[in-house]
Amino acid sequence: MKMHHDRGSIKWASLMLPEHVEALQHIWKENEHEQPPMIDEQQLEEHLFYIAQAYQEQLIVKISYFKNGQFKELTGKVMYWNRELQTIRLQTEQDDRESIKLKHIKQITL
Repeated sequence: MKMHHDRGSIKWASLMLPEHVEALQHIWKENEHEQPPMIDEQQLEEHLFYIAQAYQEQLIVKISYFKNGQFKELTGKVMYWNRELQTIRLQTEQDDRESIKLKHIKQITL
């Protein structure tokens, strides 16, 4: 007995106008985006503690953060942090500089 292989929504693409196919692809791409982390006050204070320690002792940190719909990781030194603006500036090992919002940080590892 042969099982039917359903190709999902791909089977309908040949019957659609190119504009409709493009709109569907845009919707699918939006659905691939992850959601930013939900950071509570305790986690924020913990992140600030690690950032302050890393800044004072010039330690290398590994930061997992949310940017442009996905999670990214960077490793480097905290060049400065602004508690009022809730951002830090990280200098990577490749000498790049990245500004990261504290509310987008998922995890910090010293």
